[in-house]
Amino acid sequence: MSLIHVWYGTESGNAEMVGDEIVDILKQAGIDAQLRELTDVTIDDVVDAQIAVLITSTYGEGGLPATTEPFYDALMAARPDISGLRFAAFGLGDSSYENYNNAVKTMSHLLTDLGATQVGTIGRHDATTGLDPVDVATEWAHNDALPILIPAAERTPTAGAPEFSDLFPWNDPEFQANPHPWYDRARDMGPVHQTDDNTFVVLGYEEAMKFVKAPNMSILEPNNEGQTVFGAAFNNTVLTMDPPQHTQARRLFSRWFTPKLIRQWVQATRESMTDILSDYTPGDIIDGHHDLGVVPTHTTMAQVLGFPDGEVEPLFWALWNAMLIQATDPLPGTLEKSVESLNYMFTTTEKLLKEKELNPGTGLADELIAASKRGEITERQVLENMVLFYMSGAPNPAYLVGAGFEIFAERPDVLRDYRDKPEARERIVNEIARLNPVELLLTRFPTEDVEIAGTVIPQGAAIKFPIGAVNRDPAMFTNPHDFDYDRPVETSRNLTFGLGSHSCAGQLIARAEIEVIFTLIAERFSKVTLVQPPTRVLTDRLVAFEKMPISLS
Repeated sequence: MSLIHVWYGTESGNAEMVGDEIVDILKQAGIDAQLRELTDVTIDDVVDAQIAVLITSTYGEGGLPATTEPFYDALMAARPDISGLRFAAFGLGDSSYENYNNAVKTMSHLLTDLGATQVGTIGRHDATTGLDPVDVATEWAHNDALPILIPAAERTPTAGAPEFSDLFPWNDPEFQANPHPWYDRARDMGPVHQTDDNTFVVLGYEEAMKFVKAPNMSILEPNNEGQTVFGAAFNNTVLTMDPPQHTQARRLFSRWFTPKLIRQWVQATRESMTDILSDYTPGDIIDGHHDLGVVPTHTTMAQVLGFPDGEVEPLFWALWNAMLIQATDPLPGTLEKSVESLNYMFTTTEKLLKEKELNPGTGLADELIAASKRGEITERQVLENMVLFYMSGAPNPAYLVGAGFEIFAERPDVLRDYRDKPEARERIVNEIARLNPVELLLTRFPTEDVEIAGTVIPQGAAIKFPIGAVNRDPAMFTNPHDFDYDRPVETSRNLTFGLGSHSCAGQLIARAEIEVIFTLIAERFSKVTLVQPPTRVLTDRLVAFEKMPISLS
């Protein structure tokens, strides 16, 4: 392993302290490292170097500090070929200034312009957080610099990894139950993190909103490598297609979910809820997720398709079990459970389609069967799309219904406002959705090299966008962990229902169903009480309520 140079430029001395710490971390890992101030680094030193860590603070309104500026000027004048250099970069700044951490961006751009290769995410310390820059740099070095600069096999094992040494412990139950402390800590270091040779995590709202929907971001891993049995089961649906095939597949059903037709479909939601509430005695216990969320929304989707309701409970959990294989690191036995559940879903739906051919009606299933008979689509397309709609029509809206009841129980004023301020209903539902995404991660694969927040991500890498992190980015949402439906419209948009061509196809009907359910509750009851804390089942990709005993009065 070559010598790793650690170069720093500073105004007040903080960058030097960070450099000392990074050198210590490298030496503990068995790596030869040398610390030098940028004023002592010559052009020949840069040309000869193979690996370096660049550290610089930012001075004033985005300027270069006193010991960085001469180095920058010398490089600009000489413009040497430094294509043999790989470097990582860490900046110190203050986000109360408009050009926060501008110096490290300026230096990184210059080095790459001269041929150097930047690796990993730019580490960033923000003075407004009150965090010690050395602590932030330590975590960055362990999680972003070391794994890329030095293969694990070449490092000396070290004890005493920092508290957040694993920035995103996807399988940790504590992380799954509440990942936001991890997300917040990582975001303080920067909006983008590389977690292994081929995976990047993007936490920033601005970055997610731009790149999730970018045309050079594919939903498909190159050559379908890593596709799960769940994904393979739906290769004829929008779940596994990019435009233009995605656009064509969506046309199969898009006209069935226009605003006009949705108003017709949610009459089924209203009728189901009316029946449920007519049998309910105020003060009794009822399951807010299953009885008031899953049942009416499944009934609605069944009517859209022209199917009978079926056994709601096993249908709901079949989809959940089938999707468990989508987790980042599925637990032992998950594959078998997923295959068993997929078989149940497809067998159940095949039976319904055969019955429908004998007894045709006017639902979406009838339209697709007719299109298949005309040779416009295949029987497999019909089956996969009907499985997808029949099984997934309830989980997303039902989870948000349950999350809404949690809010109403904790904040009776929100339930009152929902009843008394019809103009606020859409914003209340939107804020519930912002804080409570159902699908927790979006993954994209760039079809070409892309640069996100200063990090160059290669073609074919996996980019994870944690929806909960994006939806609670303090750069966009003031007091991001608080429920506040009065947020300005321009700062209320979130990622819960996806974005761009891959936004949730059932988003409009889901929102309409939720509004009907909450309106009927608000008109009849003034109080929601959690009889017991609701229980959730979670992976790093999905969440659902297992039980939500509530009473209404």
